[in-house]
Amino acid sequence: MEFPVTAGAAASTHASTEAHASSMLRTLLLCDLVDSTALVESLGDLLAAELIRKHDRLARTLADRHAGREIDKTDGFMMMFERPVQAVAFALDYQRGLRQLNAAESTSLSARVGIHVGDVVVWDNNAEDVAKGAKPTEVEGLVKPITSRLMNLALPGQILLSNIAYALAHRAQGELGEQLDKLRWRTHGRYRFRGVPDPVPVFEVGEEGLAPLKAPPWSSKAHREVPFWRRPATMVIELVVLAALIGVPIFMFLRPDPAIAFAKRDWVVMGSLNNLTGETVFNDALESALRIGLEQSQYVNVLPDLKVRESVKRMQLDPATTEVSREIGSEIAIRDGARALILPTIAEIGGRVRITAEVIDPQTQTTVYSETADGVGKESILPSLDAINKRLRVRLGEALATVTEESQPLEKVATANLDALRAYSLGYKETSLGDFDQAGILYQHAITLDPDFARARIELGMLYLNLDRNREAQQQLTRALELGERLTPTDKLLAEASMSRLKSPRVALEKWRALATLEPDLFTAQGNYAFLLWTQSNDFAAAIEVTKRNTVEQNPYRGTGHYLLGTLYLGSEDYAQAEQQFEKSAALGTRFQNHMYASVFAARRNFKRAHELLEAGRVSTNSSDKFQDQLLAMGMAADEGNWTAALSPAEQSHPGNSSLDESDASMLADAGMALKLAVGTRDGRKDLLGQLGTGAAPSESSQPSAREAQILFRAWLLAYYGDVKAAKQRLEQLAEPARGGDYPALSKLRALVEATVAARQGQTDKAAQNLKSMLDGTEYFGTHLLLMEMHAERKDFAAALNEARWIAAHRGRAYASTAAGDSFMPFNVLQTNLAQLHIAENALALGKADIARDALGVVRANWKEKDLPDSLSAWMKRLDAASGEKAAEPSARN
Repeated sequence: MEFPVTAGAAASTHASTEAHASSMLRTLLLCDLVDSTALVESLGDLLAAELIRKHDRLARTLADRHAGREIDKTDGFMMMFERPVQAVAFALDYQRGLRQLNAAESTSLSARVGIHVGDVVVWDNNAEDVAKGAKPTEVEGLVKPITSRLMNLALPGQILLSNIAYALAHRAQGELGEQLDKLRWRTHGRYRFRGVPDPVPVFEVGEEGLAPLKAPPWSSKAHREVPFWRRPATMVIELVVLAALIGVPIFMFLRPDPAIAFAKRDWVVMGSLNNLTGETVFNDALESALRIGLEQSQYVNVLPDLKVRESVKRMQLDPATTEVSREIGSEIAIRDGARALILPTIAEIGGRVRITAEVIDPQTQTTVYSETADGVGKESILPSLDAINKRLRVRLGEALATVTEESQPLEKVATANLDALRAYSLGYKETSLGDFDQAGILYQHAITLDPDFARARIELGMLYLNLDRNREAQQQLTRALELGERLTPTDKLLAEASMSRLKSPRVALEKWRALATLEPDLFTAQGNYAFLLWTQSNDFAAAIEVTKRNTVEQNPYRGTGHYLLGTLYLGSEDYAQAEQQFEKSAALGTRFQNHMYASVFAARRNFKRAHELLEAGRVSTNSSDKFQDQLLAMGMAADEGNWTAALSPAEQSHPGNSSLDESDASMLADAGMALKLAVGTRDGRKDLLGQLGTGAAPSESSQPSAREAQILFRAWLLAYYGDVKAAKQRLEQLAEPARGGDYPALSKLRALVEATVAARQGQTDKAAQNLKSMLDGTEYFGTHLLLMEMHAERKDFAAALNEARWIAAHRGRAYASTAAGDSFMPFNVLQTNLAQLHIAENALALGKADIARDALGVVRANWKEKDLPDSLSAWMKRLDAASGEKAAEPSARN
């Protein structure tokens, strides 16, 4: 075939953090000026800038006084302190200083302050990054979002603290000195902040007469927990609510609601790992492990890394160096229809390894919630990731029972060896980038490090399949299936489906159908299933519906999906849709030899455009690709009436006298023989049939079904043109692939050959019954050819005319149908032209000379009459004479 159908995804790449990071317990303070924009508008740019400079000098002076460290600066400051009491002292002096500044400048500056205590990860950026605009010091940790929530909750002039900050600062309040007399502490109850899983007790500290000292109002981002008995709603409403809560099933009552409105099969973007440990082995490996864990879910899809790289390119950034950060990842999610961004972090804190996964709302870039797991040593990393994965899946809306039932430990379904996991991740990346040689080396290295790494063996096996290294593919897939306990159910079915490509297309159809149904967003499954529906079942309608799933925005290989969809629309005679799909494929940068793209125009007789597309297509030196080149050239030449070009390839393609390998050259010669039979005289056909009927069976090829398909093609030609004895002899040469039911395309073609043999032996009732049973929309062209002749022989000219019209109308099917191999294509294309002569012949038999003359006019418009082969020229003259005088009965197969 002209194009591959596998569609995978690869692990994302990223640069590791270069600076050394350390973790420590610290106090964070965030202060923010209220309505700073309005201030600028009221004062003007210059006056406002001068006032802000004075404000900043005040804040920095106080920070130095209370041992604070400036981390960031916007309208306010982020400060870090050793102890909470230092932060409180700064905040009190800051609010007092603002009042004094307002009095001196006749302004009304006000600020809100939030203070929280927790573990933070701190590192200093290198001088080069600072010179480019980076902050000197970076601080990360879950303490930041809670501090931000406290600050945003605060009223103007208010200082809010978390319970931890309050407890430590209140205990040390004696250190506040003369401020202590005016100091007031207030508790405002427990608040629920958006994106923070647990409620936070909120406290206030401030001076009497200066601070609000009242509970801050609720907002969409924060609300206060109020006891049942203090709610303002009436008792009746409370009882109704209570009754409703009791009536909810317990498992739904206990199930946490996702903070993002997640629907089943929604997509998430995996951000770059923030590796703060300095251990490079974690790079790539942890992202892959997190991805593998999430992909066990039937509920959530992880955007393929190649699609992420594609989106980064569309953002005019370099995917090789661009970190998928909060900002970049959120934009990717919005572009590609993903619901959330997941940002993983790994850090070493106090001798323990901490892994954190933040779930980001891409619309607001805020952390909706996060999951953290700690462990000791590298051996704790995969169990920690397992714990995080399970909790994430529940948070994203999946039922706890389903997660518990379906999830398997990463050590079991992947590998406990982080070096092997990293090699696998890099191999996955190289596969997506098209460097199959490098990918194979990396997969093999992963297997060397862990011989039982079954998932790596599957990827290597599938890689070998795409390279036609079938024996090696079978070895890897067989070993992977032997390690069944190391596979998820999806991976096991994937290995079985891939293996069945080598043994039984019938089983492959069943396996890929099951996998495509169970995993509707697994693009590999949809692509392979659609491809088999086309090549093995000749079912264009069903294949179209499956292929549509592969043209979604999230599929990095959707260009191939569009190309296959264009091919299927071609076979359905929907030329406008076919052209549109091929254009989309080309716009995405997908390059093929353009055989099918060109065929859309050839089917509509725009041969100039067809040749232009072939010239612009990808050039290949592969024998099977060159066979397709020559086969299409032969078919188009016959379609155009260029008989020299149409018939000469058969003479140039004798085995041993061609640039094709022996099997391809032999099939091309057979295709040329079919054209010669179609336009030959009775005497000339005898010699040709003699050549087809004698000689040895075709030799073995790399594909186990190719030999049997060629035998059946020869058998059908022999039977169709009357040499039944030789046809039967050819059928006896068939090996098991064509005799059993494992190859649906061969079974369909064999049934057509047997029906043709029966018809030629006079068993017309049996032949007609068998042929009619094939008419389900997936039948081969030969079915209609034979039915047309049988109707004519029975003098049912109306039925014969209908069949001739079917053949003439299905030019797209003639170009796109594979029929257990492609050798039929030139013959079928020729028959769509000869069908006009059959229309004329059967119309004359019905006394409809006008229809006959119209059909003959179509032939003359398409072919130059002076160049016609002798048999066709004689046929035309006979029909011309009959259409001008009296009707003549059709002559069989001429």
